[in-house]
Amino acid sequence: MFEDFFININIMIALIFTYMKIRWSIREETHSAWKSYVIDGLCGGLLGWALMHFSIRVGTETLVDLRFIPILLMFLFIGKVPTFISVIFIACIRFIYGVNISSYSAVVMLISLFIGYIFIEKFTPKEDSVIVRGMYMVIYSNVVISLLLYYVVRDFNILIALTPTYWVMGSIAGLSSILLVNYMRTSEYLYRKYENESTIDFLTGLKNVRNFDSIWKYSEELANKKGKPLSLVMLDIDHFKRINDTYGHAAGDFVLMEISRIMEEVVGNKGSVFRKGGEEFAIILPLFRKEQAEEMAETIRSRVERHRFAVDDETKLSVTISCGYVSYPEIVKQTDNMVELADVALYQAKETGRNKVLSL
Repeated sequence: MFEDFFININIMIALIFTYMKIRWSIREETHSAWKSYVIDGLCGGLLGWALMHFSIRVGTETLVDLRFIPILLMFLFIGKVPTFISVIFIACIRFIYGVNISSYSAVVMLISLFIGYIFIEKFTPKEDSVIVRGMYMVIYSNVVISLLLYYVVRDFNILIALTPTYWVMGSIAGLSSILLVNYMRTSEYLYRKYENESTIDFLTGLKNVRNFDSIWKYSEELANKKGKPLSLVMLDIDHFKRINDTYGHAAGDFVLMEISRIMEEVVGNKGSVFRKGGEEFAIILPLFRKEQAEEMAETIRSRVERHRFAVDDETKLSVTISCGYVSYPEIVKQTDNMVELADVALYQAKETGRNKVLSL
């Protein structure tokens, strides 16, 4: 019996690990909450079905397994709606293995577990961790399943061996699965947090140079493959070192953040804004022709020129920027050196008086 439960536990852990990895990738592409609920609920039901398939048969009609664990995990980590879908799915699947008193009792057990979990969540102190709440639910599940076994088996000799074994293995499996999912959830959160931070500039919130390289490569390939227009704007804050030296780095940081905000407001979802480093920025404008790119850059330049940067209660700075841009295919006939040429245009704008927009 211990061997059968051990197999159940290993199957469960393997399926949980696989499901969690697949679930995160699916959720990134799924924007409908109800679609996510259904996917999660059906996956929980399939896990319960797999555990039923490897269940331990007691007598001729009764199946003993760990199907309560998918329901518990759904309730703890996903939500009530997917849990209810899993309950319905597992309850329906149970009748595949026979329509008898045990199958009807199993349905009552599943519903009792769902209702009991709701009460446990409601009356458990909010400061208790998910592990503590989970263990309360595991103990409650063992009690409910033991009562079910007593009702359908009615053989004391079987129950005296089965009940303690189920309590031990059910508790181990329940705690292991809760710890596993909690660990995987925390690890995934930290991974995505660090991944996001590695591509986002910490000061301005704009995409950073690492993100620029990947998005530019994609935009360049798309323009070449489909023959679509593509524009690139490079911007630089005029006399930025003077701002830092005169008013301090805090004032310089404020100017960087304010200009970033202005650029994001002007560009919106028409392109991507990047901080390439220091006081230099870049804007990738897919599908933008020369006239459109020039108009966008000029709008940003004039907005910055008119803006008053209130670095403190008494000081308001006037700041200007210089812009250089290139466009494919009007200005350049190939995209290979657009970044270098945009830098050249920016350099010429700064060398010929600053506070202007130039192209080659």
